[in-house]
Amino acid sequence: MPVTDISELRKKRQAKQTKNMLIKVFVILLLCGAVLVGAFTKDMWLPYFKGIMTSIPENISSEGTADLSEGKFPLKVEGGSGFQLMDMDGSLALLDESKFHVYSVDGKVMNERQHTYANPILCVSGSKALIYDEGGREFSLESKYKNIYTKTADDVIYIAELSKSDYAAVVTKSDKYLAMLKIYDPNGEPIFTYFSYDSRIIDVTFNENSSGCVITVLTAEGGQLISKMKRFDFNDTEPMWESDSVPTLALDVKFTDDGIIMIGDTMTAGFTKDGVLTSKYVYSDPITDYDTSGNISAVITENTDLRRTKLISFIGADCASPFVTVLDEEAKKVYTGNSQVYILNDSGIDIFSSDGILGGEILLEDDYDDFCKCGKYIFLLGYDSVNRISYSG
Repeated sequence: MPVTDISELRKKRQAKQTKNMLIKVFVILLLCGAVLVGAFTKDMWLPYFKGIMTSIPENISSEGTADLSEGKFPLKVEGGSGFQLMDMDGSLALLDESKFHVYSVDGKVMNERQHTYANPILCVSGSKALIYDEGGREFSLESKYKNIYTKTADDVIYIAELSKSDYAAVVTKSDKYLAMLKIYDPNGEPIFTYFSYDSRIIDVTFNENSSGCVITVLTAEGGQLISKMKRFDFNDTEPMWESDSVPTLALDVKFTDDGIIMIGDTMTAGFTKDGVLTSKYVYSDPITDYDTSGNISAVITENTDLRRTKLISFIGADCASPFVTVLDEEAKKVYTGNSQVYILNDSGIDIFSSDGILGGEILLEDDYDDFCKCGKYIFLLGYDSVNRISYSG
């Protein structure tokens, strides 16, 4: 039916316009109210919003440094850069230029004492720490709460290691021989001595029950430097076996479930538990960092000309076909633990599975030089301070 009453139509249009205007005013007032509420409650919702925007898993904290200071943190370190921090059976062992400290994960001091070492080096295994003066003669064994013993070596120390059972390996050099290895029991009594006259000892790896060890020596063969392992039982000064030679400078040697892995400066090699070479992987670029934990080993290589950084992951002693991942950023440090690989870069920390798959990231506002994982926390090392963030992975 045609509309003949124009005034009635005009009234309906005016009523509709008034309704639309009221709806708009209501929406504007609602938005203004939401903005005011959001401004006053930003401390509650902003961290969650940041977590969503960065696509970080729930078990990773992406807090900035303003939110990092929990407990006694940040810890201030005397002397600036160059200090060392390690997990000591759920506590933190920190060695700086003048003191050895043990902290709880909340930053409370558990043990603290001064040292006079010119070049202090920290080794941690289980609930004990071995401190030695590289280029000096002093070394000591520390628990979380006290000094167990302090010793003076026969000659200048250049490396030392600590076993899970608190046995200490101290390697020295003198004019009489290239290297001497001396093993000390948990009370500091010497139980084994080995003299190396033709090669330098560059690594000591204890077996599981500390009844023996594998030493790695560096020597020349066919005009090139090679690394070779020798297996000892502490009841006999003659080696049980000698391994095949590998043309690399060994940086770390570890027992795995299926053999022995050697990380070198040019390659990683896998051996049987009797020292037979079974596999190797030669790096295409120079190595910049490495770490091993349990059955996982990780190597970082970098090609500065191509600006290409790689993560190379090994599982067990099989080195023939590692997992190779090209990283988006230059890596500063690599850490392995809990079947994961952690990479520190300028943006934060990336977390990879053992087969090189990116599983999460932690964004950091400040720049850090190194980090250490202990329990549910990751501890961040700055120039002269230690901070922490929560991470339950």
